[in-house]
Amino acid sequence: MTDIDEFLRILAEGPRERTCVFNPWRDWDDRDRQPRREMPRLRRENMAAYLQARERSARFLLLGEAPSHRGCRFTGIAFCSETELVKKAELVAHRPLGLTSRDGDEKPQRERSAAVIWSEIERAGAAFEVVLWNAFPWHPYRAPPQAGAATVGPCGPTSNRKPRLSEVADGRAALRALLGCFRRKIEIFCVGKVAEGALERWPEFAGSGYMRHPAQGGEAKFRAAFRQHIASRL
Repeated sequence: MTDIDEFLRILAEGPRERTCVFNPWRDWDDRDRQPRREMPRLRRENMAAYLQARERSARFLLLGEAPSHRGCRFTGIAFCSETELVKKAELVAHRPLGLTSRDGDEKPQRERSAAVIWSEIERAGAAFEVVLWNAFPWHPYRAPPQAGAATVGPCGPTSNRKPRLSEVADGRAALRALLGCFRRKIEIFCVGKVAEGALERWPEFAGSGYMRHPAQGGEAKFRAAFRQHIASRL
């Protein structure tokens, strides 16, 4: 078993607490294309190809919070939506990767934070020197309301929520296994407070800096930090 195989095994196994958590590398639902039960395997293959393209070249890792319901949930790759698989295919891997959403061929899923991050990676010419990951690798979502209960905003698997501290703890082993997939020493930059807090609790991982998450008005600050910490060193 290779380092990448072991990493994918950890991802497919998933977190200890699975309530209101979608595992892109094990789970499927009616938002997936047919044959649905094959889509987790395709997402594992996407992730393997993404890592293989960076095994010898990766130098930096951007550590975010958790996958969104439009990004990694369908691609199997952190901070990456189907739009990147289609429009920036040559930057993601050395071969075309699979779309897994039900309407992916006609309308690939798009995720704003992914678009911002990949635009900076492309601008820097750093596609294979940067690895994207999340402190909690699986997709946490808001619990569906009970019958008759009022709710504000989306819920269920088409929603996002902040992972609990107990959930983030399950990402520790995944990060350790991920770093073992690369030949070079990797510098970790936290993207957002959840990732920053995780590294503070995981002393075996040394953080090299902090970047504002591009969501919720943070795009300009993220771009400036990426150019300062990453692009300027390439």
